[in-house]
Amino acid sequence: MKRVLAAAVAATALVTAAPAQAATPDPVKALKSQFVPGHGVKISELGRTVAKGKKPTALRVTGTFEFGASGVVASDVTIRGSFLKSSEKIVFRAVTVGKQSYIQSKDYEKTLPEGKTWLNIGEASRAESTFHPFNIFQPAQLKGLLSHAKSNTGSLYRGTLTAKQTNKLSGLYFGPSVDYRLSIGSSGLPSRLFTGAKNSSGGLDTVDTRYSDWGHKVTIKAPPEELVISSEELDQQALDELLQELRELQILPNEALASR
Repeated sequence: MKRVLAAAVAATALVTAAPAQAATPDPVKALKSQFVPGHGVKISELGRTVAKGKKPTALRVTGTFEFGASGVVASDVTIRGSFLKSSEKIVFRAVTVGKQSYIQSKDYEKTLPEGKTWLNIGEASRAESTFHPFNIFQPAQLKGLLSHAKSNTGSLYRGTLTAKQTNKLSGLYFGPSVDYRLSIGSSGLPSRLFTGAKNSSGGLDTVDTRYSDWGHKVTIKAPPEELVISSEELDQQALDELLQELRELQILPNEALASR
């Protein structure tokens, strides 16, 4: 009996001494650790709009975001797809450095003076957050999504925010509620974010983004000055039409139009 008890005690000691599993990294701390000048993250995004009685429209966004010491300082993305009309295809590149945003597109070149291929549209508040209601590159918003999650496996956070909660978290309005799924990789960094919200037609707007190559070296520069024209120099009618399309794409907020 003494031998049995001794074996049991020894076995218990071994179990107790076994190393504990590493805790899941804190996503907010992991994000902040990426804020290193000259480094960034790549994104691949699909946004879809389904409206009742109409064909679905879709936009694909691919590109890179560059970080500074406190967050995103520059972005370079290409947007492709159909919007507004299912038969209308759009392709344009958007570069943001600091608070200045520039766009380039074959579709808009005819409205620009000869020798100019980029349009400086000034400040674009949505440039760093693509088409989601939330900007996970802002630690406070990432923390908010984590804390509001109704279910959490450590690698997948799922939840629903009311319009009031969404507005408080992001300063934006996206329908009566927003459903979200946020996937976190083993490093603690976001690997995927999906959001869905009902639109005014009773249909659904969804955005699905994947994040990769966190921490890779990147340098994003503004287009050469000699190729850029400012929006103030562009023909007013052409500018109005272009800005309206950008507003529809949520690249520019409504107030930006009013200030022009």
